[in-house]
Amino acid sequence: MELVYTYAMDSSKDMNKMLDEEFWKRLGPTVRECKAMGLEKEGMCLYIKAKDELAAEAQKLLADTAAKELKGEEAEVLLKAFRDEAEAAEAGMGAMFG
Repeated sequence: MELVYTYAMDSSKDMNKMLDEEFWKRLGPTVRECKAMGLEKEGMCLYIKAKDELAAEAQKLLADTAAKELKGEEAEVLLKAFRDEAEAAEAGMGAMFG
């Protein structure tokens, strides 16, 4: 399951503190600036790719935070950007070690 969330820059300190907890370290979410990922929105984007059970737990933990789950067209834009970034990274590693 893939999830994308956004949150305001002024919430970054609280979000970073939460993301430093053990659950999040094991989950390994990706955090990027929204504009860098092609979304015309101020703030940060959080990308989570995990098994359904872990994704559901992440949703519960994020429910009481400043992060808002994206749906629809905005979510698709971000999902594509995060997937493209991951593919580019994999291709780069393949070129180095291939």
